[in-house]
Amino acid sequence: MHRTLIAAIVICLASGFAAATADASAPKTNSRAVSHGFFKTVFGLEYGGHSDADRVKRYVTPVRFHVSDRSGQDRMTAARQFIRSLPQRIRHFDGQQVSRADRANFRIIIVKRSDFADVVARELQADAYAMNARCLVGVTTHNGRIERSVAVIIGDDDYLFSRCLVEEVLQGLGPMNDNTSLTESVFNDRSKLSSFTDFDEAILNILYHPSIRPGMTKGQARQALPGAMRELGYAH
Repeated sequence: MHRTLIAAIVICLASGFAAATADASAPKTNSRAVSHGFFKTVFGLEYGGHSDADRVKRYVTPVRFHVSDRSGQDRMTAARQFIRSLPQRIRHFDGQQVSRADRANFRIIIVKRSDFADVVARELQADAYAMNARCLVGVTTHNGRIERSVAVIIGDDDYLFSRCLVEEVLQGLGPMNDNTSLTESVFNDRSKLSSFTDFDEAILNILYHPSIRPGMTKGQARQALPGAMRELGYAH
């Protein structure tokens, strides 16, 4: 059965918060912290109660990205640079950009704030107002295998664009849960981070290691995790 899972970032734009763009400090990538982050983000789901929520979700086919910039803010270059960086930072990840949306299995739509809710309703069949969402990604899975992702990102706000580009694209690859204990991660709606941190890089590297397979339960992943972490250099 095909299921669309929804993940969102909900940001409080209080005075002084939206301007924060710098990472607080170098993230910790020791084995305990990385293992904790993996299970907190890969299992569970920020919105909804789908059966795939408690299983590993990731692409097994090559990811083909298409970016559409409708924001009027010339965000295409930044988005493409981020996408190009992913195969360099995530081992075993096959990601490329395509020029046609019908050839993509991961679409990134950058919009004006005023158009966000309408695009979310049309593309994701979701209610952005009810979810209090500032950006959103929908992921369609089949037995944990991600078949397609669609991220809708606000482009006419510098902080929202930077933060959402990182979080929604990464969540669209599989780690779809947020947790406030992950202080060095964008998978935490209370953090001010707006870049792809080393901590989150470790989570994605583990997720895309060949021994971590879509559909795995927590118990199955716990058995595979030590070997994957050793090979990737995250174990003591």
